[in-house]
Amino acid sequence: MLNPLIDRIFDLILTQKVWQVHILAAELINCGAIKPLDKNPERDLFKRNFLIMNALYQLQEQLHPKSLLISTLHIELIETDIESPATVKSNLKDYYLDWGNYEASEEQINELLTSFWQKFKRVNSAPALAEDHYDALLAKWQLTNDFSLKELQKRWRQLALAHHPDKPTGCENAFKQIKVEYEQLKPAARS
Repeated sequence: MLNPLIDRIFDLILTQKVWQVHILAAELINCGAIKPLDKNPERDLFKRNFLIMNALYQLQEQLHPKSLLISTLHIELIETDIESPATVKSNLKDYYLDWGNYEASEEQINELLTSFWQKFKRVNSAPALAEDHYDALLAKWQLTNDFSLKELQKRWRQLALAHHPDKPTGCENAFKQIKVEYEQLKPAARS
């Protein structure tokens, strides 16, 4: 189903380089493009954000999978020279393009909001990382979403030893890269 917000959102993202979902939502409410969707405030928030994210992902597919960067805290239309990019896959994209998720239960909405605020806390305290990049780092480092500083430090020592340039199998570039990744992950670790 084609989302009726696509054109309005496209018009808005052409006016400003970077957006955030809550600012986009406020703008859509102010111009009357979105009316209240539910009497329950949490369900109303969920449905509003679902419609916006659904429209963004549909717009991304229409433009170019790589020409519209989408995360909750960073939405940006970028120029790209890629003529036929590979399709970008993500769990969030799959979730928001499935209209069956629009009618989530109150329990599901509470779980999603709790998860969002946990990620928001992590991302807000960490250097700006795209959500997909952050998830990829967690997978690469073999860490769970709720990793501790102690777990991160242990994994850092393991990777540093394995890639240290003084080791016969070491690599200076790989060592430098994991150091950068360690610094990106450190603020998100729980104490």
